Amino acid sequence: TSGVDDALVFISSGENVRLPCNNDLHDCKSTTWIYNRFSNLSPVELIALGIKKKNTESHERLSLGSDCSLNIKNIIKEDYGSYICQQWT
Repeated sequence: TSGVDDALVFISSGENVRLPCNNDLHDCKSTTWIYNRFSNLSPVELIALGIKKKNTESHERLSLGSDCSLNIKNIIKEDYGSYICQQWT
């Protein structure tokens, strides 16, 4: 991780969102995206080392951009929460 940037994103249900990762690397093979729903549930890995996890509720609506951003299609209220991008060199 080369630094911490926080961003608040407000979006309506049904829209698509792109969450930037501020990628400084030449590829996304060391990128992990973690989601936390602001509840007592444990954080969930959505993307691990550049590979989309298949066991998440939002699997079909997620994609990783060429700049390592997290793209979520058709936002629903259950997507509300904190998203953390981690990268290792």
